[in-house]
Formats: sequence, C-alpha cells, structure tokens
Amino acid sequence: MLRPQSPEPDPEPLARGGLAHAALRDTLEGLREQTGSARLTPARLGLARELLDQALARHEHDYPLSGRPERVPSARRRLEADLERYLVHAAGQDGPLEPAHLELEFGFDDEGLPALDLGGGVLLRGRIDRIDLSTAGEAVVYDYKGARVTPGARWIADGKIQLALYMRAAEQLLGVRVIGGMYQPLGGADLRARGVLDATAGVQLQCVRTDLLDSSELDALMQEAIELARAAAAEAVAGVIQARPQTCGYTGGCDYPAICRRGR
Repeated sequence: MLRPQSPEPDPEPLARGGLAHAALRDTLEGLREQTGSARLTPARLGLARELLDQALARHEHDYPLSGRPERVPSARRRLEADLERYLVHAAGQDGPLEPAHLELEFGFDDEGLPALDLGGGVLLRGRIDRIDLSTAGEAVVYDYKGARVTPGARWIADGKIQLALYMRAAEQLLGVRVIGGMYQPLGGADLRARGVLDATAGVQLQCVRTDLLDSSELDALMQEAIELARAAAAEAVAGVIQARPQTCGYTGGCDYPAICRRGR
C-alpha cells in the first residue's frame, strides 16, 4: 500500500531494458520533432545517433546499470553499442511504416486509455513499446527484447503471449487494424524481428517467411492468447498454482534451482 522504494537497485537486465526503452523512445520522438517523422532512414541515421547519445546521458542516472560502480562504464558502452547497431539495422530496412505511438500505456489511470477487457472478469493493463502505422492506418505492434526473441509459431506453446495481447489491445483501444506483432531484439547476432505478420495485407516488411500468416490465422492466434491468459488468471484466483521447474523461468528452466523442492 505504501509502495516503498526497494533498498536495492533493479537487477541489471531490468535496468538495461529500462534505459534502452527510454533512450529509444526519446530518440524517435526527437526525430519526429526535428524532421516531422520518427522513421529511421539512412538520411536520418546521423541525427538518430546524436539523439541516442543525448537520451542515454539524460536517463542513465534513472536506471543504474549495475550495483557495482566499476561495472557501470562497461555496461553503458555495451548498451550504447547495441542500440547504435540497432539504429543502423533499422535504418537499412527503411520500412514503409511510421512509428506513431511510443511507450503507450493503457489501464493505469482514469485519464488515459482504459484497461483491455479480456472477458470473464479479467482486465489487462500494460505498456506497448511501439506501434507503427501505415498510410492506410494498419498497425504493427513492436516489443523490444534483449538478444533472444520468440517466433509466432512458438507463442502459445512457450507461453509468450504478451505481444498477442498487446495486439488485441491496440486493435480495440485505438480502433486500428492490427496486421502484425514483432518482438524486436536489441542485442545478439541476429537483429531480425520475429513474430507474426498478415501476409494478405498490403504492407511489405522484411521478416522470416515462417512468420507470415493469413488474417484468419492472425485473429485465431490473438484469441488463443486471450483464452490462455484468462485460464491463467482463473488458476491464480483459485489458488491452483503448480510448481513447474522446467518452465518457471522467463527464458525457460528453474529460476531458483538451489532452493526448489519440486521433483524433476
């Protein structure tokens, strides 16, 4: 109720993610203010790099990258290098979509967008990293991740349904036609976004062929994610919580193997 501040800094991955999100938001907003468009293109790459450097300097004190001061400079350099590499990658694609909504919140207060009603008494709130729009108002939802992302074919099996729920939220709360959702890695060797894209839409994006679906498959995937979320919420309310050491960690496996007493 009092919402006290934690005596410890955020874990390094959370701090890195928070700083990356804030820096990319300010970079794209800065591009829009200075050029009239938030799209990353080869012609705007130099300006984007300047804006990124300014944004990192502005927010780095809000997101301490390590609890050990001697680790902060190297962690900051790694993050900066990864984000610059992403800017180059995105500018090279020069896609047709315009980043229209950045860090869009819903369900947090009465003045903003309402929560998404999933049915069965389940309400969802969240923050969508980015929503890009075509000139026809078609939307692709993006969620920034670290080095590993999940293709759309694995969303339900792996329980990675956040983006599918955000796609439905964008559709219902903004009144747009959502034609895709992509997890965008900000690190690692492969910077290709993975997720789903409506192959029957008129928007052409560089993506993996197996991530292409038709519109009926896309809608079915979002509905399946909603049903999975409702089932999980019902289990939590009923206290039906099971130990699942093979999958309890966000990236798989057990988060606490030293103290877990569940038989494997």
